[in-house]
Formats: sequence, structure tokens, C-alpha cells
Amino acid sequence: MYHKPFAGLAADLIENTVAAKSPAHEDAKAWQQAAEDCVLARIKSLRLVGGLPCHKAPLSAERRLDRLHSLLQLWANGCTCAVDEDLFADIVNRRRQSAG
Repeated sequence: MYHKPFAGLAADLIENTVAAKSPAHEDAKAWQQAAEDCVLARIKSLRLVGGLPCHKAPLSAERRLDRLHSLLQLWANGCTCAVDEDLFADIVNRRRQSAG
């Protein structure tokens, strides 16, 4: 998959970050879900030799949001090959736990 759609999606998500910064805001959960979906889709599209480690420690909710915002900002600015291994592991592990 070409990197431009991710840069555009990341830019759209960055524009809506204000809603995500307030945990009480009803759109915060939807924003986080969309941001995590974007991260997972981008990671799947990269050709990573050996994959990414999933044995990392879980992130706090605040740290997770900060790292999502930072990664999406990088992508929106054109650094679409940036990868946050800790964030990726956190997302994958939390989704596995909720599915199982």
C-alpha cells in the first residue's frame, strides 16, 4: 500500500486530537480506536524483516495517547516509515486480550 493514504489519514486524525486529549470526551475512545487501526494498518503494510517484538511492557493510557499522537504527527509530516515498537506491542497485546 502506498504511504500517501497513511499520511493523509494521520493528518486527519491529528486535526481531531483535541477531542482525544480529554478522556471525558465521548469521541476520545473513537479517536483512539481510529488511531490504533491506522497504526496496525500501516505496520501491516511495511515489510519488516523478523517482525516487531510483542513482549514489551504495557503502556499507561496517557502514555499510549501521547505516543499515538507523536507517531501520527510524524506520519502526517511525511515520515511514514517511523515505527514505535512499544506502541505497536501495546496495541496488539491489548487487542489479543480483549478478543480472547
